[in-house]
Amino acid sequence: MTAPAGDPSGLSEQDYFDSYGDPGVHRLMIADHARTDAYRRALEEVVQPGSRVLDVGTGTGILSLFAARAGARHVHAVDSSSMVEAAEELARINGLGDRIETHRCRVEELELDEPVDLIVSEWMGFFALAECMFTSVIRARDRHLAPGGRLMPSELRLCLAPVEDQALHMERGVGLWEKPVYGFDFTPMVRRELSELLTTACDVPAGSLLGPSREVLTLDLALASNEDFFFDSEVTLPLERDGIVHGLGGWFEVDLSPGVVLSTAPDRPGTHWHQSFFPLRPFPVRAGDLLHIHMRALPREWGDRRLPLYFTDGRLLRNGSQIHRFFYSHAGSFE
Repeated sequence: MTAPAGDPSGLSEQDYFDSYGDPGVHRLMIADHARTDAYRRALEEVVQPGSRVLDVGTGTGILSLFAARAGARHVHAVDSSSMVEAAEELARINGLGDRIETHRCRVEELELDEPVDLIVSEWMGFFALAECMFTSVIRARDRHLAPGGRLMPSELRLCLAPVEDQALHMERGVGLWEKPVYGFDFTPMVRRELSELLTTACDVPAGSLLGPSREVLTLDLALASNEDFFFDSEVTLPLERDGIVHGLGGWFEVDLSPGVVLSTAPDRPGTHWHQSFFPLRPFPVRAGDLLHIHMRALPREWGDRRLPLYFTDGRLLRNGSQIHRFFYSHAGSFE
């Protein structure tokens, strides 16, 4: 899903859900062809005639429509926003109203007469974890999925890679303060910004990567608990060319079905999620160096649906020796 505009911290849970009553939010998501068509193909692959489906956070009901068209016997379309009224109308005018049942409530409050064979949800926010909607999907899984049933998506992978990009350093990192600002010395702002760097969603060009990505988190969503999403992980990133590390690029991949993977990697078709940029204070590297990253993701206060807080501890190794070390906290943003 795509976060509503602005900073939602301090909003009530219902205010957050109501923000999805804005048709513009759904236009953005449905117009994301890589996202929407991946779900279409995955649902057509796994839905069987007679399947019972639960669509968590249905919005306009596009995933429910795909599931019903693919042969589902009964689809429960659940959403807390007023957009569920549009989902009901769209199901009816497309001749699928007899198989799609809408529910305006939180999925945590939903009562069903029988378990479902498939739970589908497009719950991912920026760097997958923003909005924390996975908590609702996990709850639905534990209450409503039949034994042997399927989750869509079924697996999540979060990836990191080292990035050299002067434009991102200037626009999203601390680069703006390193040179005179309208003739004034603004270098003290570097120290202030480094105290809590902002992670933003933006396009990280594939050509800016200094080496291959590594998975910082892999989750089997059929088994994962809410706590598993707030990870503590270490990865080693190989540097394949000389350059300057300006930050880390982050993205996610999810397995929707055996034959469909939805990836937000820089070398894949663009999505409304873009990639995430974790800015660092720049440092030079050489081909053959290793960047060892220890990253922790911690939840914020309940009701704050920004990205979790990330704490990044890094060591640059050259020929087995440590030549640089850093530690930063990264606060999430909906930019």
